[in-house]
Amino acid sequence: MIATLAEAALRSLVLGGVVWFGLNLFRVRNPHVHMTAWVVVLLASLAMPFVMHWPTLTITRLPLPVAVPDDFLPADISMLETPQPALPVAPGIAIAPQAKGGLSINWWLVATIIYAGVAGLLLLRLATGLCLTWRLTRAAKPIKGLQMIDADVRVSRDVGGPVTFGSTILVPPQFAGWDAKKRLAVLAHEGAHVANRDFYVLLLASLNRAVFWFSPFSWWQLARLAELAEIISDAEAIEVIDDRLSYAEILLDFASTVKPRPVELAMARASTVRARVERIIAAAAMPVAVSWRKRVWIAAAIVPVVIVSAGMIAYRTPDAAPLAADAGEVPAQHYRPFVNFYAMGPASVFAIFREGDEIYGQLTGQRRLRLTVGNDGTASYAASSGEITFSADAERRSSELTLRMNGRDIRAVRVAEMPTAAAGPAPLDQYVGWYRVAPNRVLTVRRDGDRLQVQETVQGRAALLAEGADVFSIRGDNLLIFLRDDQAKVSRVLVQNAVFGARLASRIDAAAAQAIEADFARRVAEVPDRFREQVPVAGGKEMILRGIEDLRHGTPNYDRMSAPFAAKIHRQVDELHATFVALGAVESLFFRGVGPGGYDIYGAKFENGTAEFRLLLEPDGKAGDVLFRADGNDELGGIVPCAEEAGVRGRAGTSPIRIMVYNEMGDDIQLFNLDTDGNRKTQIVRPNMTWAATTTVNNPWMIADKSGRCLEILVPGRQTRFHNVEASNLGARPGRAARRAVPIPNGETMLRRYIEGVGRGQPDYEHMTAEVADITRQQLPFDQAILARLGALRAVSFRGVTALDSDIYIAQFANGSAEWRIGVRHDTITKIALGPNF
Repeated sequence: MIATLAEAALRSLVLGGVVWFGLNLFRVRNPHVHMTAWVVVLLASLAMPFVMHWPTLTITRLPLPVAVPDDFLPADISMLETPQPALPVAPGIAIAPQAKGGLSINWWLVATIIYAGVAGLLLLRLATGLCLTWRLTRAAKPIKGLQMIDADVRVSRDVGGPVTFGSTILVPPQFAGWDAKKRLAVLAHEGAHVANRDFYVLLLASLNRAVFWFSPFSWWQLARLAELAEIISDAEAIEVIDDRLSYAEILLDFASTVKPRPVELAMARASTVRARVERIIAAAAMPVAVSWRKRVWIAAAIVPVVIVSAGMIAYRTPDAAPLAADAGEVPAQHYRPFVNFYAMGPASVFAIFREGDEIYGQLTGQRRLRLTVGNDGTASYAASSGEITFSADAERRSSELTLRMNGRDIRAVRVAEMPTAAAGPAPLDQYVGWYRVAPNRVLTVRRDGDRLQVQETVQGRAALLAEGADVFSIRGDNLLIFLRDDQAKVSRVLVQNAVFGARLASRIDAAAAQAIEADFARRVAEVPDRFREQVPVAGGKEMILRGIEDLRHGTPNYDRMSAPFAAKIHRQVDELHATFVALGAVESLFFRGVGPGGYDIYGAKFENGTAEFRLLLEPDGKAGDVLFRADGNDELGGIVPCAEEAGVRGRAGTSPIRIMVYNEMGDDIQLFNLDTDGNRKTQIVRPNMTWAATTTVNNPWMIADKSGRCLEILVPGRQTRFHNVEASNLGARPGRAARRAVPIPNGETMLRRYIEGVGRGQPDYEHMTAEVADITRQQLPFDQAILARLGALRAVSFRGVTALDSDIYIAQFANGSAEWRIGVRHDTITKIALGPNF
């Protein structure tokens, strides 16, 4: 609100400056013209917060050549299948020194309170003056027999001189004893105020000053309009009595006796009477009245300036014509890394990459991390749902691996490897068909002459490049490996994405594919209205409460879940059981809003902490998906200096909490979880990437550079759930980002371009990090549908800063509004989120 009002005040100041310059440029001296011009400016100032950005001039710029949309990478991980790890509460963890909490001042809140306080006082003063003067007017006695003016004239003992309230003129009891000339001058002056409706103009100006009290222009507007009202009324009175000097003496007489209330129009105020008397004596002729036609022309001349001051310029790049395929194609690049893929279940895959002497691992839905290999040959992958260990030597010798995860042995079978043996031309028709890559998405493989094309639900097509027997890639970066069953028929496909890893997709028939596509289309059609209305689905709250109790007892009811969601819960049941036991009994569950994917968002208060649930209900009443996030308890957490590492330990019995760390260092960083002995368990986070894990409150994590040198120690808590790692703020206490009072340079421009691109279905992926680009691809059908329902973008207003140093904006559309959060660095979007976030 503060940012919107400040922008409106600035635009009004610019408008006033242009009008002032124009009046002086054309040497306009007639107060009637000035009055008309400044009344138009006043009305525009009051309307500015509502109309700014509404007049939009769209300029079309020449587009740059772009590749065909068919080359867009199909997303291979749906929102539904994004892993939601939940570590069990580890015993025997304690922390020695607590991080020192510092006082975090929300300067936006302070500014809002100050603004509201001053505006409230000014409005209260105005309302009090109106009320008191209205009562005074009601108590005054009408004077009968005055036919010279069309106004209600009354006598009041509470006024010392003539004043105007609305269309009523109040005069003191001495009015009857004044000479005829004085009475005539008073009635002519006050009657001019009534005829010109000056009371109502100055009432609006006072309201404008109360709203924009921080702007000197609003105070000047009120003073200038009051001055012009007196000048015009003085001219009317002088014209009636035809005696300048006598009228000047009358003004001087009244100035010493009248003490008007805030909303009264007194004939002579002591602060202005001297200038008015000097003007009356010096004037050679009275100003000429302006007809209503001329007033309309004056207003019409100012309206274009109002439109310009309230408007904005938007740049539109028309859709570029696709580059023809036969106009010189880019030489194909083949897939280079050495990698083995191990199936861990129906969909999950663990990939092991070898690059020289380095070995990397990647689990479905998680990042590729460098593996640490101990002296005993045990390799370790720091998954967010628990550490995965295996024998590095066995991985080289055997087609199977035994993966150790959260105390359990998981058998993983090698299903594919790269590079693969070269093969001659194979019939392409054997690969054509539909593959279920997620519960609500289908991968369609088509034949286009002598090559294959792949397309995921509502995404663009991409051409496949042959890499070997049953292996294809998209531009040499992302793999599709077709897998055969016992009858040597293609039954599955392994889809590998550099960001989200690999996953398995089973082959399905046309009917099943159409059903999935229809269900997805239904969700896309429903989401815009649900997002705009923010109303929960009936039965959602009860579904979550029953699910919590089932998981606390370790007996989830799979009959109330869709098949994919049931399989997901089955894989995580032990970890979820331990988490909900640690959280304790539910004390309250409350609705927060609807996310852009159509998920209902609920907050939960437990005996030992808080959490967030995002629920997707299917039409049959079953839970299609639930995304869970533990939010810890009331302990704040903090940042501990590296010098205190020796004394930092975990603490047992604390609340589960999910922490998110964003790397803005420009190079790799490492995260070490400090166990009870002070030993480190390593995780690597790439630049401009997010790392998240469920841990426990006060279970410390060291953040180090890629050489292992400590940068800071993060103690999880309410203030450190989201943490931005950047060189300029290492060691800063939590809440630092919230103290930034101005938006990121170019942030609003980047957000407007992002919204425009998503609305057209063609986001500018070149100005996003890989992580943001993949998130955008996943959400594109939903976000595009939401933007289509919201209509044209009208305005964007800055509202604050998140703990991850992203800017919060409220975007006003023709049919509603939406909250966006964006992070920008070097003209690249590093973070983006639409909808309610908590």
